[in-house]
Amino acid sequence: MLKKLGISASLLLLSTTAILWSGCSDSKCCYEEPICEQGLPSQQSQPASYPTSSYQLDASVSQIGAREEQPISSPIAQSAGPARQQCGAKPQPCAPACKPQPVCQPCAPAPACQPVNPCLQEPLCKTPVKCRHPSSNELNCADGITVVAKNPSMCMLGDQYPLEFTISACQDVCDVVVTTQLPEGVTYIKSSPEAKAEGSKLVWNIGHMAKGECIVAKVWLKCECEGELCACFCASATPVRFCSLLCAKPLLTCEKKGPTEVCPGDPIHYTVTVLNRGSCAAHEVVVTDNLPAGVEHVSGQRTLCFRLGTLEPCQSKTVEFCVTAVTRGKICNTAVVSACDADSTSCQWCTNICKECVELSKVGPKEQMIGKNADYQITVVNPGDKPLTDVIVTDQAPSATSIVSANGAKINGNQAIWRLKELKPGEKVNFNLTLTTCTPGCFTNKVHVTNCQNCEACAEFTTRWKGRPALNICLCNQEEPICVGDTASYSFKIVNQGSEADNNVAVTVRLPDELIPLAALGASKGTISGQTITFAPLNNFGARQVAEFRIDARAKSAGDARISVEVSSDSLKTPLTQQTSTVIN
Repeated sequence: MLKKLGISASLLLLSTTAILWSGCSDSKCCYEEPICEQGLPSQQSQPASYPTSSYQLDASVSQIGAREEQPISSPIAQSAGPARQQCGAKPQPCAPACKPQPVCQPCAPAPACQPVNPCLQEPLCKTPVKCRHPSSNELNCADGITVVAKNPSMCMLGDQYPLEFTISACQDVCDVVVTTQLPEGVTYIKSSPEAKAEGSKLVWNIGHMAKGECIVAKVWLKCECEGELCACFCASATPVRFCSLLCAKPLLTCEKKGPTEVCPGDPIHYTVTVLNRGSCAAHEVVVTDNLPAGVEHVSGQRTLCFRLGTLEPCQSKTVEFCVTAVTRGKICNTAVVSACDADSTSCQWCTNICKECVELSKVGPKEQMIGKNADYQITVVNPGDKPLTDVIVTDQAPSATSIVSANGAKINGNQAIWRLKELKPGEKVNFNLTLTTCTPGCFTNKVHVTNCQNCEACAEFTTRWKGRPALNICLCNQEEPICVGDTASYSFKIVNQGSEADNNVAVTVRLPDELIPLAALGASKGTISGQTITFAPLNNFGARQVAEFRIDARAKSAGDARISVEVSSDSLKTPLTQQTSTVIN
């Protein structure tokens, strides 16, 4: 009887062990099928694990063998065999009566499976863990922003890795806040932009973002634990709308251009460009130009006005006008730009009204005797406003004359040349020249000046080279003798045998008492006064010129009548005298 009771207890124990082996285990491994819990029979207070059941089973078998002195045969092993699983086999699904295990919360690390394998004595290799979430993810918010998070798919234990966030605004938003919860097993290193760290929580208060704006945030973390490291992130924003007012102002600028240098009488072309650099239109734009002294407009007006109308932002208009330079000097012309809704502005341009010129003069004797020297002085002056360079002064002497001296000049035949490197404004330079000739006459000496500025000038001086006049009296022979009461004519000539004309050539004839003057004829008018006959002086009595005279007289008494002819002139210090005689019977 006792033997039967022992066998029944052993069978009951093996059946309970088989049921526990094939049912839910308290290890709760991560499998796809739910792992359920199943209660034990009422006669056993606690579920036994596999080693405990095996140990109790071995103890029961030993007691039975002692009583019956026979070992437990194979039927017991065969009854317990179906309740076990083969080594490495997947557990069977739980019965419908079992309750499924609750699903893990997001971001909570999944526990690693550690199944108990009764078939092997040494520990198994670690099973690779498959992450439940991707390495990058996108959060599309309905409040106007999109956040994309990305980190590497894997990191070595102890290394650092970056976690990046891209925050994009789909519309205008404000109060943008991005928060991330770091998992356990990582160490926070730094972030850019700097985040507010509250333990394992990082917060970025972005604030306002315009539509289309994108901000990149980056966090550097260090991997301290093996397994899946999942970071949660969330974002919030407030969509906004705007009501705006444009505050604008026109800003006028002007630029004036013209020539930097002109000569008196030249035209001056000005251009005035007005630009609106402001943010709104400028209306009723007017350009006013007050002409300075020294220039004139063809209209005769001193104030010129140009109306430009409206100038839009970045729009420009140009005014052109022309004036004439009148006086030398520096003039500055100012244009004033005004508008009804903009501040006035002005622009200025300065022009030098200058002259590049040279003056040349020459002085010398107006008359000079032939054979003597005539000294001339040449003066070169720069009355302009700019220096003259490479100044060349050339004097060309008349062919009838010759150059005696020309200090500082290079003489080439009848040409004297002076050279100056520079002639400054207001500077005056003198050159001396000496000429001579043996030919009487009026000869003109010319001088010319040139320079690199193409300023030219000419000067000349005429000298009358005088010869020596030589007056002579030629008396014609009178028929002799004559009788008292007869009429006789006396003719004579005045000849200038010299090389120069003479002036104030006066002829005086004196008759003796034996003759009575009747008439006086000749090159000039004759006047009879008693026994003296005077002819009017002859001027410019040239060389080789002949003047003829005749006197008619009546014989008054017998005797040797001697007629005297006297000639005086400017060239004669002592008058010439010549006599002729007539016998009166």
